[in-house]
Amino acid sequence: MSLTSNQSKPRDPDLVGAEAAMRRAAFVARRRSKMVPTDVARSIVSDSVQLDPRKLSFSQAQGYEELPEPLNLGELPTEARVQIWNALYFWLSRSTKFYVDEKYVVDPWKSILERVHAVYDGNPADEWDDRFTLVREGMRDRIERQAFNRVFDLIQFIMRDSQCPRDFVLHMCMVFGNCRLAYVIDSGPPPTIFPAATTEEGEAVLSSLRALDQGGLQGGASHLRKSAECINQGDWADSIRESVHAVESVARQLDSKASSSLAPAVRSLEKRSALHPALKQAWSKLYGYSSDEQGIRHALLDREQASVGMDEAVFMLGACASFASYLWRKHIAGSNP
Repeated sequence: MSLTSNQSKPRDPDLVGAEAAMRRAAFVARRRSKMVPTDVARSIVSDSVQLDPRKLSFSQAQGYEELPEPLNLGELPTEARVQIWNALYFWLSRSTKFYVDEKYVVDPWKSILERVHAVYDGNPADEWDDRFTLVREGMRDRIERQAFNRVFDLIQFIMRDSQCPRDFVLHMCMVFGNCRLAYVIDSGPPPTIFPAATTEEGEAVLSSLRALDQGGLQGGASHLRKSAECINQGDWADSIRESVHAVESVARQLDSKASSSLAPAVRSLEKRSALHPALKQAWSKLYGYSSDEQGIRHALLDREQASVGMDEAVFMLGACASFASYLWRKHIAGSNP
């Protein structure tokens, strides 16, 4: 069946993700070049993304109200906190039982929150109180008042609990999307909150993770999840290191000689015409950057900390996720002509 002028072949999702990361990096660079120094310290302004008209109110669709803007990395406004709490309360309230005149939390949420109390918070296990009123007040206070990263830490810990309902994870994925947070949830395993300043970046990272998991490349997927955790904790250098390790892990699956360098795997794909020369050159420069920058892949010598920040870490996460799955897909395509 031939393609008409209004149709086109579907684009490689890895290339779409890499392009999105590149565009955002260029956008940030242009924006910073026009800023005064005090503006540079502010949060990243994400690219605008096209809104699904089916999710707009009548007033928004007709231009009577402004369209909702995508949030920046590091932002968790009151409205989003309310929606996160509402989702958590929905599940908590359905895991209760009355004893005499008091309502108590029961399993599975009783066991989950006991581990939050004892393992996550590091409190004595026998001090946890399973009365629903106290549990509700304590959890709501956390969601409303704690720093955004601590809220994400808590939600991620709960999602990763062995007794956490799968539907709770999916519910939270929906909340993050509806609130237009600059973060997406990979349902795992294990569930992980990923920074993604644009919808394209989020979809590209999740697509890459699915490809690696389906290909049995759990090592590469694990490094990407650790990279996201480092970003959420503000550890930029370790995040970049984990992102690059994800690519190296996939490379070792392609070529045993890649245990000490990425080059053998790249050359193998290039020989089969499976890797575009421009893409090889772009990745080589990024790989060289991570190797040269002190404190990323090598020990710090004359600085207290590596000169990288959130911009670089988020960019490398998106670029490495896309490139890792791109390498694997091209390898599979070449192995099965």
